[in-house]
Amino acid sequence: MSEPATEAASGEANLEDARLMHHSYDGIREYDNPLPGWWRMIFWGTIVFAIGYGLYYHVARWGMTPDQRYRAALAEYDSKKADREAAEAASVSEDVLSNDAKDSAVVQHGAEIFAVRCVSCHTPDGRGLIGPNLTDNYQLHGTSRMDIFKTIKGGVPGTAMLAWGEQLPAPDIVAVAAFVTTLRGKNVPGGKAPQGLPVEAFH
Repeated sequence: MSEPATEAASGEANLEDARLMHHSYDGIREYDNPLPGWWRMIFWGTIVFAIGYGLYYHVARWGMTPDQRYRAALAEYDSKKADREAAEAASVSEDVLSNDAKDSAVVQHGAEIFAVRCVSCHTPDGRGLIGPNLTDNYQLHGTSRMDIFKTIKGGVPGTAMLAWGEQLPAPDIVAVAAFVTTLRGKNVPGGKAPQGLPVEAFH
C-alpha cells in the first residue's frame, strides 16, 4: 500500500475511534453517530415555532386560539338567536298553517319528516305511544295550530319531546306542524288514551 493511502486509512481509523464513546456495556461500545443536518434543522425549527406560537397566542394574545374562535362564534350565534326566532315567528301564523295544511306538497313533505323523526314516539299513523295521540280530539299542549308549531319547534322540557327547531330548518318545522294538524279528528283505532284539553278538528 502506498504511503498516501496508508495515511488516509490511518486518518479514517482515528476518526472512527474518536466517534466511539468511552463507556461500554457487555463489551459493546456506543458509536457517536450525529443526526442528519436536515433532521436537526426541523428539530430547531419546531422549537422556534413553539416559542413563537406561545408568544403570539398566549403571551401577547395577538391571535385567537381555535377554542377562543369557537366560543366567540357561539356567543355571536346566541346573541342573534332571539332575532332569528322573532323573524321566524312573524312568518308563521294560524292562517299560514291552515293554508299549508291544504297544500298537498307541504303536507307530503311534513309527512316524510314525521315518518323519519316522530314515529318512535307517536307511531307512523300518529295514534301515540310515548307521545300523545295526535289523531283524537284532544291537545296536550295548548289548543291551536300555533301551539302545535311551538311544541314541535321548542320541545317540552322534562319529556321525550325534543326541540326540533334546533335540528331542523324553519320550513321543515312548519311542514311537520301542518301535517300534524291534518291528523286531528281521524281517531285511528287503538289510539292512546286522551290527554290534554278537548278540542275540535281543524278545518
